[in-house]
Amino acid sequence: MRRQISILPAVALMAIALLIGLIGGGLLGGLAGYHYASQSNSEATVANAAVSSPTSSTDTSDTNSGSTSSNTSTQSTGEIVAAVNPAVVTIVSEQRSDFGPTQATGTGTGMIIDTEGHIVTNNHVVDGADSLEVIFSDGERVSATLVGSDPYQDVAVIKVDAKVPATITFGDSDKVKPGDSVIAIGSALGEFRNTVTDGIVSATGRSLDTGQGYRLEHLIQHDAPINPGNSGGPLINMSGEVIGMNTAIVRGGFGQPGAEGLGFAIESNTVKRFAEQIIAEGRVERPYLGISFRPVTRVGNSSRDSEQPVLVMEVASGSPADKAGLRPGDVITAINGTTLDDEHPFLNVLYAHKPGDKVTLTVQSSRGSSQSRDVEVTLGSQADRK
Repeated sequence: MRRQISILPAVALMAIALLIGLIGGGLLGGLAGYHYASQSNSEATVANAAVSSPTSSTDTSDTNSGSTSSNTSTQSTGEIVAAVNPAVVTIVSEQRSDFGPTQATGTGTGMIIDTEGHIVTNNHVVDGADSLEVIFSDGERVSATLVGSDPYQDVAVIKVDAKVPATITFGDSDKVKPGDSVIAIGSALGEFRNTVTDGIVSATGRSLDTGQGYRLEHLIQHDAPINPGNSGGPLINMSGEVIGMNTAIVRGGFGQPGAEGLGFAIESNTVKRFAEQIIAEGRVERPYLGISFRPVTRVGNSSRDSEQPVLVMEVASGSPADKAGLRPGDVITAINGTTLDDEHPFLNVLYAHKPGDKVTLTVQSSRGSSQSRDVEVTLGSQADRK
């Protein structure tokens, strides 16, 4: 039985309306959020939350951005939360309907990362939004604009033109260890803004299968309770530094016992690096090969069942793939010697490289030969694609 991966996305207005009609408060919103089918039989749920009237928090302590990390502190949990909480915001996204004036509305969480008003969150919180609103911890509401996003690592940056009450401090996620104590803050279910929970780090270096041809990488697994609406919120160490951005939770599949304490956050070093690129360039620069493709399905049971070669369907004229001689019908089985399989999908292996890198593709041709050949390609930039 397969499980599902849910990334803490925003809830549609129709789902909220049904919930309000059933329970009178919309407190279970977000259960209709994104669901990523996991091919590795582990299910993750991204937390979405319903929009509701916020409660208020009046703490306006300020912190400064940085990149140091330590998990020892003389501060109490309450003191850490009081310092970080004003830099944690609720994000409300609205998307106009094609079938009338109704708008789809959802909520997530974000972190203020500088005094210029940049806020980092998950891509799935803001994806497709026609308008964005930020609610500060004291209840003040301001409009926001999208700076840029990266759907593959699920990172986005938005911006407010308003004085911000505080900024978060990034810690060094490379120093995080299983057993470290952590704190999570987020807009649980959209109804309970700036909710605080705690737990420990369970593992580092995790990845989750999105069911969309790639794995979500660079994840910290932890057991601090998070819910729909926590997407984009901080995972904090005991020095008050953000060491992750909460993104997904894992639940049991249909007919299976429910899983507990399986939360996942994108490592802070990855979030910081991607946010800086988005602020500077408006996007994360990904390499461009210039093909459309689909996975090749293997039939039968063998030691090669985990392999995931891809069949080239189309080759864009003038693209790096075209210049290297790739043609429809070719099957790519490896990149720079890394075999494409369940743990190393094509997009993950490709996106580990940068524009301008030379890579060697191992290719089998369906045009009359089963022999493999090496094809050297100089990767282009997504900005150059036609």
